[in-house]
Amino acid sequence: MGLIIRQSLKASISNYAGLVIGYINILILMPKVFQPSEVGISRFVIDISGVLAGFASLGIAYSMSRFFPKFQDKKGSYHHGFTFWVYLIPILGILLLSAVLLISGPSIINLLKDGGSNTTNYIHIIIPLTVIMLFTVVTEQYCAQFGRIVVVNILRENGLRIINLLLILLAWKGILSFNQFLIWLLVSYLIVLLVDIVYLFKINPLSFIPDIEFIRNNKFIKNDFFAFSGIALLGSIGPLVITRSDYFSVSFEGGDKLLGIYSTAMSIAIMTELPKRVILPLMQPVISKLMHDEKWIELKEVVNKGNINQVLIGMFILLGLWFNADNIYSLMPNGELYKSGKLVILILGVAKLIEMFSILPGIVINNSHFYRWNLVVIAVWLFAIFVTYHLAVPLWGINGTALGVLVGYISFGVLNYIIVYKYYKINWLTFDWIKILLVFVAILLVHQVVPHFQSVWLNIFVRSTSLIALFMGLVFGLKLSEDLNNTALQLVKGKFRWF
Repeated sequence: MGLIIRQSLKASISNYAGLVIGYINILILMPKVFQPSEVGISRFVIDISGVLAGFASLGIAYSMSRFFPKFQDKKGSYHHGFTFWVYLIPILGILLLSAVLLISGPSIINLLKDGGSNTTNYIHIIIPLTVIMLFTVVTEQYCAQFGRIVVVNILRENGLRIINLLLILLAWKGILSFNQFLIWLLVSYLIVLLVDIVYLFKINPLSFIPDIEFIRNNKFIKNDFFAFSGIALLGSIGPLVITRSDYFSVSFEGGDKLLGIYSTAMSIAIMTELPKRVILPLMQPVISKLMHDEKWIELKEVVNKGNINQVLIGMFILLGLWFNADNIYSLMPNGELYKSGKLVILILGVAKLIEMFSILPGIVINNSHFYRWNLVVIAVWLFAIFVTYHLAVPLWGINGTALGVLVGYISFGVLNYIIVYKYYKINWLTFDWIKILLVFVAILLVHQVVPHFQSVWLNIFVRSTSLIALFMGLVFGLKLSEDLNNTALQLVKGKFRWF
């Protein structure tokens, strides 16, 4: 467990450079170079490609962690042809998705946005980007099965943002048009995928030859796979709608301009989930292996420690964003056009914290015999979101939309907790979580009394140093995370090894 946490903390700390570049891209350059509608469209193209890639994956990210321990061969390197199935399933998913898009692609794209005719103009970007994102996720998740995620994660979080920065600068100088910017963005994702594949082959010798004899001798794997994949396919429809539901709500109310305001705020808030992007790929195979070996005490420790570490890191990021929200909009070109989305940052940030609190128990469910409960979770999740939209959006606009996302994640977390406790009697709601909640609320209250200065940079310095001192003092003083405390000591003593 300690090795996993150290790997995740290394990647999280390394990715702060990408976080800064992300700030520059999203908050300073894009609003200056592109119109709010173009900002909304660029965000839409990336997000919808990710959603469609999730649908085409047929749940391979979860299947991989669930079945790799069954295929794993410590004596050999090819793991009974596991690589063949890892890449065959997404290909079948692409064929299925292609058939759906050929029949009603433009209608689906418009429905997921706002029905505007301009959305169909970007299908030539969305489809190849979907394929690239799909195989990038597959390759990264396969690297995670071998406990090697730091390099590919830094490449995605830092490399893509650096390339994006260069492309925006070229657009600023008039060298690239908006459409050309999107095309080169597509190329950058392809470069990252190719580097990931090369790295994967360096980690472990791979073979694309299937071991049919192994499948014949282990028929339970085949039966379990088809049952699990069928549920995963049905379950992927729910997240497809959930992931796009807030954009659909905003677009329906205010079109591309309001979508640009909301997507900018969401792009800020989504930085809260940085630790999840690192910890989750590492934890999935660990949880699967522990469940396969029926090591329930270790499983409880892994879930609890993983939850605490990613929530604490995410909480620090969110508080940093909220402490400096006014400064962020002040530095942003045309920031006044986007400032109406300020409260969205806090609401969506809290939603991301709840997601991180809940997602590891969700992985436990996915790797259990009770994975069919996922359909119930998704159904309740959808119901909670759309009821909240119906009640809150007419009153509070985009803040009501963000509230719907928050309520959805609360229902997601509560159900995951109930299911895991019912079947495995695992209760990770220790007293530490009460202390974490009190620390979060206390720091939010301190935010109200920290003085404001006319100088934006002085504001950032004072508010950021106040937050760092208060957060570190409370978290390390209360010993909320042994792993974070040890990592901090290693950094201070100069004994922290990055790779």
